[in-house]
Amino acid sequence: MQTSEWDHFDTTSKHDDEDDIPQPKTPEDVVDQLGVKISLLALCIALFLAAMWVMSSPSFQKCSALETLAQRDACYGELRNELLKPPAK
Repeated sequence: MQTSEWDHFDTTSKHDDEDDIPQPKTPEDVVDQLGVKISLLALCIALFLAAMWVMSSPSFQKCSALETLAQRDACYGELRNELLKPPAK
């Protein structure tokens, strides 16, 4: 068998296959994974609620798109009241 110049760069060893065997999970690993999954779920729910809040709140663009003057005035009144509220603590 002939060896090429690339054979010298072979960095794999026979012991690398042992690292591919999955290790048994400890109870701490299971709890950590559950905590990460719950955190991601809570983040997704919070982002969904924030998006719904932004979409439902009045804005100048939404008020300007209304057809009748009475609807626009009511929408601008809601927007004005929303913007004049003191900030939440």
